[in-house]
Amino acid sequence: MSICCKAIRQIYYNAGSGYTVASYMTNEDLPEEVKKQKNGNYGIFQAFGTELPTNEGLDVELTGDWKPTKYGMQYSVSNFSVTMPTTKEGIRTYLSSSLIKGIGPAMAARIVETFGEDTLNVFNDSPEKLLQVKGITQKRLDDILEGYQKSSSIRELMMYLSPFGVTPAKVSKIQEKFGPAAVMIVKEEPFRLCEVHGFGFLTVDQIAVKAKHFRADDPLRIKAAILHIMSEAEGEGHLYLKREDIIERVEKLLNHNKDVSPVSERAIRDTGNDMIHTDGSLVCHDGGFYTRKSFQAELGAAAALVRLHMQTGMAVNVDRILRKIQKEQDIILNAKQQVAVKNVFENPVSIITGGPGRGKTTVIRFIIAVQEALDKNAVILLCAPTGIARRRMRECTEYPALTIHKSIGLTGEAGEEEWKNEQPIPDDLIIADEFSMVDMYLADKLFSSIKSGARLVLVGDKDQIESVGPGKVFQEIIDSGVFPVTVLDECFRQEGNSTISQNAIKINKNQLDLVFDDTFQFIPASTPEEASRKIQKIYRKEVLQRNGSLEEVQVMSPLRKDTEAGTDALNLVLRDIANPKRFGYPEITNGRNTYREGDRVMQTKNNDEVANGDIGEVIGIFRKDQKMVMRVDFGDGRVMEYQEEDYWPLTLAYAITVHKAQGSEYPMAILPMLPCFRWMLRRNIFYTAVTRARERFIIVGSKRAIAQAIRTDYISRRNTMFGYRIRKIYEAILEQEKSA
Repeated sequence: MSICCKAIRQIYYNAGSGYTVASYMTNEDLPEEVKKQKNGNYGIFQAFGTELPTNEGLDVELTGDWKPTKYGMQYSVSNFSVTMPTTKEGIRTYLSSSLIKGIGPAMAARIVETFGEDTLNVFNDSPEKLLQVKGITQKRLDDILEGYQKSSSIRELMMYLSPFGVTPAKVSKIQEKFGPAAVMIVKEEPFRLCEVHGFGFLTVDQIAVKAKHFRADDPLRIKAAILHIMSEAEGEGHLYLKREDIIERVEKLLNHNKDVSPVSERAIRDTGNDMIHTDGSLVCHDGGFYTRKSFQAELGAAAALVRLHMQTGMAVNVDRILRKIQKEQDIILNAKQQVAVKNVFENPVSIITGGPGRGKTTVIRFIIAVQEALDKNAVILLCAPTGIARRRMRECTEYPALTIHKSIGLTGEAGEEEWKNEQPIPDDLIIADEFSMVDMYLADKLFSSIKSGARLVLVGDKDQIESVGPGKVFQEIIDSGVFPVTVLDECFRQEGNSTISQNAIKINKNQLDLVFDDTFQFIPASTPEEASRKIQKIYRKEVLQRNGSLEEVQVMSPLRKDTEAGTDALNLVLRDIANPKRFGYPEITNGRNTYREGDRVMQTKNNDEVANGDIGEVIGIFRKDQKMVMRVDFGDGRVMEYQEEDYWPLTLAYAITVHKAQGSEYPMAILPMLPCFRWMLRRNIFYTAVTRARERFIIVGSKRAIAQAIRTDYISRRNTMFGYRIRKIYEAILEQEKSA
């Protein structure tokens, strides 16, 4: 059903998704439930949908259905069109609306005053006449006409694509990619949408079925499905898939819709071969099928790392310097720590691994001291993969540290990075901490950025969670056998013999007989709801005992959503404990999140100033230049402002995922462990969570879930040949040197 109406005002708008709530007025008859609502008798109602036109006085036709909501009966809009106005007032309203960029209210009034009711005919048939209007130059006319034409295209795209959940931001990307032909391409060649970043197969396939000339075995459709499967595999940690896996997955994906003709295995094979031999988007090597990006990253990282390792003339004996520094600092390194330091200066590339409290930070401090003793002008880089890990590295070493992204000039959001560094980084010594978190793509960029003559030290805990991105880089470097590896296994912390440390060792050894005491506690809970209630009680007590210090108590969860014991749900209830709503204090909503002054928040994307994983505090919410703004202090003088219409890469941080907690430590940590977590009950996730706590660790949940996590080890189940390529390249170079 459709309703012809006038826009009154915008009630809510989400810039990220385009979701809009607005009020409208109509002369048409409304349902009785709507008439009974406020102003319903005057023909006023509320509607919601994607990118609804809301400029006051604009004539629109809405198509959709009435839906009961918690705010009463509202109109759910599936489609809309802006009715071209015929009156002077209507034309002025239309021109000054946000639908046409470049024309404001004053300019719209002058145009209508000049051309009256014939204005839109002038726009369509003789736009050069607009130069008669005061203030319109040729350049401004070009801008206005571009906005006029673009607005029509974007509106048509939004109407066509909004039922598929396509956001305004993505519609703008389509317009930028295809220009004036965008509407035609979307309707006639929909699988070309896969050329636009952010459009995956599942979205495009829904759109394509609506197209006039849809063919189930269209090579573009099959190619899009193959690339979707490869992307999905990368999300699982794989760099390649076997031929049989690709065919099985793609066949299932293409033929999931019973109303669409089935696609044969032969057609999939033919398209795959074409992708390998014609456009090069797939690479087949050593029996594995890679995307070109994954193959280049794996091969490039291996070659760059071996290149660094094969540098000659870099061995330096540091025995005397090391003894002197130990005496000056009144610290005696144990045998393995001394080996770790010596390996750094005897080899261009060296590896140091060990669990928390095993002396890695002390070794890093000594490496820096030795390098400065050898060359006081040497440039040293300390870096880590996340903001949390970088900050902790700096605090522990008292030496400046950067994120790896920042140090090599890699900026932007995940999947949209821009590499700004064309020259090698200038540092003579690079120490990269928490390297188990680094994926294949970041490793490739880092290794490729290091200049000849530099030393590289990779530090991490091989037993922690593998990287979120594809590969298992740190483990494979260690397993390759090419580089010197020092394993630090003696605990130096005063609490080294604590139950936390003992249980971490037991977890790694697949031992179920954990010891529970005041330091390592277990509190039973049979459901997510019960776990949430008990976590809230513990959190309130602990924060009070620590004088309200939120940084000292961290709640973690293996899962983010779909459970009351996930971080999304926990953040809301914990925030009400730590930072309850206060009368007169402003709040601001962005997307699904509402923020208050004093909130603890985490950045989830890298930018030039703040890194993924950095945690800050909301220090102000206010109006600036007619927009609401939130100000967040991330420490180190980094204060960021977020405007209400922008997409915010932020989340509340009272509870964070175990993956996000990696690289940090807290005096106390709380972790739910429940059977409903299923595939997230893994040994390395549990071990990583336990080793985040220095003084106390509390598990709320089920001992059956704990046992399942300890028994489950998926760390090796990733398709990658990185270690194999390191060995092959290394052996080939050695063979060449023998033959020379």
